[in-house]
Order: sequence, then structure tokens, then C-alpha cells
Amino acid sequence: LQLGGPGEMVVVYVTANANTSSEVKYWTASSSSAPSVATGTAQAYSQLMWVEYALINPSMGKPEATEEEILDLQNTTSWAYRAPFSPYGRSASYENPTSVSYGLGSYKNPQMAYTSPVVHTVTLTGLAAFTTYTYSVAGDRRNFSFTMPPDADGTAYPFTLGLTADLGQTDIAARTVARLREALLGTEGSSIVLLSGDLAYADGYFPLWDTWGRFMEGLASNTPVMTVGGNHEYGSGEAWVSYNARYPMPHAQSNSVSNLWWSRDVGPVHVIGLCSYAETSPGSLQYRWLAADLARVDRAVTPWVIVMMHAPWYNSNSGHRAEAELMRRDMEPLLVSNGVDIVLNGHVHAYERMKPLYKGCVTACGPVYLNLGNGGNREGAYLPWLEPQPFFSAFRASTFGPAVLTISNATHAFYNFTRVGCQSTDASSYFENLDPLCTTFHPRDGADNARNASAGLDALWIVRPSNRLAPCPELTCSQPAVPATDTAPTGAPTSTSDSPKSCDDDGESKYSAGALGGSIFASLVGGAVLGAAGVLLWQRCSHRSDGVSDKHVRMEDKLDERSVAENKEEAGRVGVGCKHTRTHVEL
Repeated sequence: LQLGGPGEMVVVYVTANANTSSEVKYWTASSSSAPSVATGTAQAYSQLMWVEYALINPSMGKPEATEEEILDLQNTTSWAYRAPFSPYGRSASYENPTSVSYGLGSYKNPQMAYTSPVVHTVTLTGLAAFTTYTYSVAGDRRNFSFTMPPDADGTAYPFTLGLTADLGQTDIAARTVARLREALLGTEGSSIVLLSGDLAYADGYFPLWDTWGRFMEGLASNTPVMTVGGNHEYGSGEAWVSYNARYPMPHAQSNSVSNLWWSRDVGPVHVIGLCSYAETSPGSLQYRWLAADLARVDRAVTPWVIVMMHAPWYNSNSGHRAEAELMRRDMEPLLVSNGVDIVLNGHVHAYERMKPLYKGCVTACGPVYLNLGNGGNREGAYLPWLEPQPFFSAFRASTFGPAVLTISNATHAFYNFTRVGCQSTDASSYFENLDPLCTTFHPRDGADNARNASAGLDALWIVRPSNRLAPCPELTCSQPAVPATDTAPTGAPTSTSDSPKSCDDDGESKYSAGALGGSIFASLVGGAVLGAAGVLLWQRCSHRSDGVSDKHVRMEDKLDERSVAENKEEAGRVGVGCKHTRTHVEL
């Protein structure tokens, strides 16, 4: 399932038979009439396969093909040993390899041509918000169901977003998907999933797109999954073909000319999907579309604006450093001037939460950056982390799992990342550690060197200014090349001389909210505990390797009566999906 335009849900399914119709029947429990019938389109495509080393020798997880299977595809001796009806020798397609040839297959070998099943795309229209629909697709006797989320609605609280990226099809990725399903139970009609690129990890071995569809069916058949493309949908011979055919986003409905960038209002959120692998300079198609889309946002009905793209603009891991720097220079001013609240990324196979940033400066004007490339794909965890931890990085760990963001009102959202597994050095388990109390030990890079390596949960309130569009002062902070402490750079807005401190060995620290100029965090795990009104908060941090911690946070924030009530209700959800954490919040 994917959201289409207002009141629309898009159903995509595949069949082996081209005679199967592109048809979906759907109905509500209260309906006494015959089911509604929607019809759509069907297509198939063919591509020349590409073979990656990781297909046969993954860093983590079971191999998805064997050398023998690939050699069988690349060996043409059973039919090309000679040119038929010709006395002049063997066919030009003759290949008798003794080892696997990696990269793009030969166009002369039709065995390396992949032909997709029939991909059906059907749009259900006229759907009512918060209404549950049962549906069935042609050629399948099973029934599925979903509850329609509302379109733009600034009163639809709470609203929940499941967050992940870089999934692939390992056992750990399956745990990530299962945890998302568990976390979203009971939120039907008030939740969607945002996946920030790198879906199937087919990497040109296109049958993996078919197994990925089955892998995701349990989640994606009842919850809309909104995506952007990553490098694994673009490189290795992919060229967006499988992605565009199977994951149509609402680009036309949001005035975009490309499926690679789009937007959609859903509940209190305006979601924007951007492409890290298309031109972003001022004057480019994507830039001009983004500027126009942001200008149309009505903060009265969608007070939250969330942008998702694959490659991160900020990252303190050694992997993929500054790959998206041109995009950041081009588009960051647009995001900040339009009050974007949160930016979701993947690409780096680790988890990291940044403080609100603009041009490398910690400031409440900037969005919070969440790097979520830790879905659990076959390439494993990225290590090491750059040391010392930069001032802008609030929490980081090379562990795997999903995150959940529950928006409580126009300014407050509760965020929760939960670990489901780690990479290990145990080849017998395919280097996967499914113990949620684990810590990553990479077979090549060793132990996770992050301060939060053993933490199983990162949970916090994200508190945004009520006026997102207030002018942001021009910042000229001088960022040290190797910051000695976790402090804001010179020139960052401050209201006191205090600086945030990291947890001492005894696990206790005090923080001054003024250090970030009345910032936006009220954090429950790691980083500074900061209130929206610039008050002093208290935190106990846990360094225990078993992930169990007791935390008591007093949030003396200036909230109106409605916000207090909603936040108290939301506080009861702290630790969702992580039974090893006990948290209490007083407001």
C-alpha cells in the first residue's frame, strides 16, 4: 500500500499470469451493498542482471544466491557450443566460466535477462478518513484490510510514523519490520511508515525484488509505506526501473514530474520525499519543485513538515562522509527558511540522532536530523565512529532497529528508537546477533566505539517552536576540526555560558537548557535534557551493558493546559517495544 492523492490508497501487487485483471474489490464492515471495484494498469519489464559480490558473500545474513546458481546462469555451453545451421564454429554467446563474473551480465546471454512478473497498480478513490476497508486483489483469495489515514488535518492527534531505511532481507531486517508492526498496533488510521531509501538490496539481481515483496507483505498490506529511492535503487544496473514500477509515489498529485520527489499531506504532517541522486542546484527541476511545494504548506492544517531523503547531510560515522554536501549547500537554506522540523536519512548503516542544525551550527532554527540507515541489511554495520564525538551528534550506535515518532500536538512529538539486533563475529549465525541486549562487534572493525553502543533505546520529546517561520539569524559559527568536547561552536546562539555535558561514570549529569538558546529537546536517553522554555532539567543516564535503566525526568516546561494533558498521555508510551526500559515523566 502507498498513499495516492487525497482520499486515495494505491494497491500494488504482482501476478505470474498476464490474463489476471488489474482489479481490487474493497468494502467496509458496515456496508450492506456489493463491494466497490477499482481497476488499474499492468506492466512488465526486462533488465540485464548485475551480480554483486555481496549477493554470494554478504557481510551479514544468509547468502541470497550461491556461486553454483550464478555460474549456471553465466554458463551457456548447453546451447551455445556451436552456431546452428552454420559451419563456422561456436555461437558468439558461448561462455564457459570457471568462476563467477561480477558486475553487469553479458547482453549476449539471455539467461542473464530478468523478466518481471506482471505488476498491477490500482488506485482506490473516495476513501473516508479513519474508516477500515477490507480488500482483495484479483488472482488472490485472501482478504486484507487497512484503515484510511486522514488527509491534511491539524487536529488528528496523536499521529504515528514508523521510521526505517536500508532494510534488505536479513533476519535482523525481519526483526525491524516485526517491531514496526508491533509498535503500530492500535494506531490504524493514524499511522504510516516512512522508508528513507535502499529497500530490497537487489542490486541488479532482480529476483530479489520479488522476494522483497513477500518479505514486506505483512506490514505493507495493511499500512501505507512511503518511500524514497536510495543508491541501491539507482546503481548496480537498477537505474530506478524496478523501484518506479513497484513503488509509485504521489508525485503527479503533488505537481512533481518525477516519482523520485513528491509530497503528501497526512494528518498533521506534510511529508516531502527528495532524491539524493538527481540534480539539486538552484534552477534544477527538483529544486524549483521543492521551493514551490514548501511555499504551499499551510501550517494551520499541517504544522509539522518532515523531509526524507537517502544520503545524510550530517554524519559522524566513517562511512559515506559528506557524499551529499552539494545537496546540503543547495537545499538547506530552503528547508530552514520554511521551518522544516525533521529530516530523515538512511545510507549510513548505523543509528545517529543529531541536534537541530543549520550550516553546521546547533540552533533551534534548524531541523532535527535522524540517520536511520540501520534497518539491518546484508552489508552490516558501519564502523568506526569518528572520535571524539562531534558537538552536533546527540546519540549514535552501530546497532539495528526501527524508530517511531508519535506527534502529540502542534509542537510536541515523542520519538523512540529501539534496538532489535547487532552485527556479531559469529559466522555460524551469519554474523547476526538477534539479542536485543547486544552490542555490535564487527568481524573486521571490532567493537562499536560509540558512547551509546550498549544503549538499547533512544527516547525523547522533540519540541518545536510554535512559530516555525520566524526568521533565523545568520550563523557564522566556527566549527573546530576536532572538537574537544560536546559543546556548541563559537557563534552559536546561547543564552548562558553553560555547556552541555556528557554523562559521568556514575551516570548522572545536569544540563543547562540555555546552552542551546532555549532549544527543542526534552530528552530521556543520552544528550542534553532540554525544555522548550530554556529551563534546567535533570537526567540519570545508564551505562549498563544490559540496557536496563531507570530514568526520572522532570520537565518544567511552559505548556498550555491541552499540551500538558496530551504529553501526559504520550509519556505513558515511553519505551514502546523495549521491555527493558522503565521511564517516568513528570510534567
